[in-house]
Amino acid sequence: MSHPDVTISNSNTKSRWLDSFYSKLVIGLLVSFSLIALLLTALVQQLTSNYQSEIEQKLHLELAEHIVHDDSLLKGGEVDREALELTFHSMMILGPSFEFYVLTPEGRVVTYSAEDDKIKRMQVDLKPIEQFLSGEGSLPIVGDDPRSPFRKKIFSVAQIKDGDELVAYLYIIIGGEIYDGVVDLLQNSHIIKLSFWGFIATLFFSLIVVLLLFAMLTRPLRRLATDMRLFRSVGFEKGKMPDSVWDKNSSDEIHRLGTTFNEMASTLKQQYEKVRTTDELRRELISYVSHDLRTPLSALQGYLETWQLKQGQISESESSDLIQIAVNNAQHISRLVEQLFELAHLDAENAQLTLEPVSMAELAQDVIQKLSLEAQKKGVTLDVNPKDPSLIALANIEKMERVFTNLLENAIRHSKAGGSVLVDMQILGKRLEITVKDNGCGIPPKDLAHIFDAHYRAENSAHGARTNSGLGLAITRRIIELHQSKISVESELGEGSAFIFELDLV
Repeated sequence: MSHPDVTISNSNTKSRWLDSFYSKLVIGLLVSFSLIALLLTALVQQLTSNYQSEIEQKLHLELAEHIVHDDSLLKGGEVDREALELTFHSMMILGPSFEFYVLTPEGRVVTYSAEDDKIKRMQVDLKPIEQFLSGEGSLPIVGDDPRSPFRKKIFSVAQIKDGDELVAYLYIIIGGEIYDGVVDLLQNSHIIKLSFWGFIATLFFSLIVVLLLFAMLTRPLRRLATDMRLFRSVGFEKGKMPDSVWDKNSSDEIHRLGTTFNEMASTLKQQYEKVRTTDELRRELISYVSHDLRTPLSALQGYLETWQLKQGQISESESSDLIQIAVNNAQHISRLVEQLFELAHLDAENAQLTLEPVSMAELAQDVIQKLSLEAQKKGVTLDVNPKDPSLIALANIEKMERVFTNLLENAIRHSKAGGSVLVDMQILGKRLEITVKDNGCGIPPKDLAHIFDAHYRAENSAHGARTNSGLGLAITRRIIELHQSKISVESELGEGSAFIFELDLV
């Protein structure tokens, strides 16, 4: 019974292995070593053959000359074939490694020691012969082999002369058919055979060493690829990556790459969490702000429609009251929209403030003067302690005025008639601690952790009716953060609240 799933799985595994970086290195290495082995084998064979040919030709360099000198090969001014055959027969005692030919001055073969059916060409090129006789060029010098239509071999040659007249050439091929191939060369040379197998063994050992080296070098890459696949499968929402073995202090580039990948993955996860949290907060903010906008907008629309329907039916004072209420709601909507734009601007990643020396006591006094009328209506006293103009801190005067305004308005709104609000300043080393405290209704303990959230409204917000949008404290916290500081709150129900932050002194 066949199992197609198993077959497909095995096929996929094999395909993945062939596609891996290590497998490509192995295949490339095997191909390279094979080509190198073939090229080196051919080179060694060629060099060995050339070296042997050079030695053989040097040893038999004057062989033809000795034969011509010792034996009379001419009779009546022509080559004596009987004497030549006798000489060939005598020289064949040296072995089959020599082949004898007589050539005309034009290079045509006229007599030879080989059998007739083995002669493949009857014309020999004279240029190598002339080079040999002149002593020019380096050995080995090869000439045409009459036994082959294309092969060339080393030779010895001498002129056969009648006086000064060239009658023929005695052309002796050295080597015969005994060294016609690499296989014959290996079979007849024990040293060459040992050298060949030694070379093959060295090449094989080098291949094994390099493969092991590649396996060691690519192991971190395979581990990095595994981490990447794991990160892709785990994603941002399925927990953290498992602890890795990458050494960030290593001088190995792959270890540093693995460490960088882990840091990148961690940064991406943090950014993802930040974006997701920001997106959730933004949706909640839009939901709450939409509710806050809907209330004054509905009131504005309702009072205007009432005024329009009852025009001429109500007194001038009643008409004026309706218009004033509509105006108040429109102003509330306008403030809320301005706060939304301001908070969006402050929350931008590239938001920066220009800081300058500011007298904080004077700035607080100016804000108190601006809010004095509202405080009088509520029966709340405002004060600054100490009223020292020399308390100068680095701040953005416009944004810090916004901070004091938000905190003082919040304190006035939650204070009872006869209450007081104090802006207290103290020097703590190189920083100025500023506290805005009141003796109002206080904040419930469970609300303290969320009091600066843009969408959050504490239970005590009802005390100030519903004129507060809840964005003021969020804007305040962001401005303080842009001053490289933090704001905190301390509060007790029925006792009041204190908002505390610090600024750098000049």
